[in-house]
Parts: sequence; structure tokens; C-alpha cells
Amino acid sequence: MHITCPACAAAYEVPDTLLVPGRRARCARCGHEWEPSADTTPPPPEPEATPAVTAVVAPESAVRIPEAPRVAAAERRITPPAKPPRRRPGTAIWLGWAASLAIIVYAGYAAAHHRETVMRRWPPSIRLYNVLGLLPAAPPAKP
Repeated sequence: MHITCPACAAAYEVPDTLLVPGRRARCARCGHEWEPSADTTPPPPEPEATPAVTAVVAPESAVRIPEAPRVAAAERRITPPAKPPRRRPGTAIWLGWAASLAIIVYAGYAAAHHRETVMRRWPPSIRLYNVLGLLPAAPPAKP
């Protein structure tokens, strides 16, 4: 069945099984809700009478209108907009990376320089220092 939105005149083809009395329809275009019925369907278009064609002969002195140039199919294609140029990372990004690197370097230095204190307070780290070859000559004394 052919139904039309009364608010915006959008036309829809809906199966008859979906058009149950009391069921409302919502227009996808404008969001208007209505209860479709037989009166919401527009009548079929009437065939238009075609006028008789008569040949008109223009005098040779008539001005000829040039035809529009034909455009090749490749030129008619719509091209997507060009991508904007890529921006270079700003100073803030480089400062962030430098600060991160400084924190990692300092953490490594502190872990190596204060390894005896770390091993005393966190005994499982002794294995890590052993694997890295950073064990002191004598194991740390336990308090």
C-alpha cells in the first residue's frame, strides 16, 4: 500500500500486513506520527494528455544558440575534498616526551644507586638485581 506523510508529503510503500487499524506510522523524514488509512493514500496520477506536435521551421537568419560543451564522464565525477595538510607536533608534545624520558632515566638511576635499600625493603627484588648483575658484594643485612 502506498502511504504519504500528511506533514511533509514523503511517500512510502508499505506492505498491507503492516497496516493494522490503530497502529501508528512515523515519518522517517520529519518524525510526524499519524494513523495511516485509506484516505492518506493519494489517488493514482491521471495520465496527462499529450499535445499535438507541430513542426516549426525557423528561418535561416535565426540566431543559433550554441550547445553546452559535453563533459567527459571522468570530469563529472565528484572528487572528495582534499585532506588538510598534516600539522607538525608542537612544542608541548616534545616536552611531554622529554619529561617521560627523564622520569624513566631517573627511576633507573634510583633503582641502581639505592639497590641495597630496595632489596632490604622488598626482598623479591633480589632476584631481579641478580639477573641484571647488580647484586652487591655482600647481601644486605636484615634489620
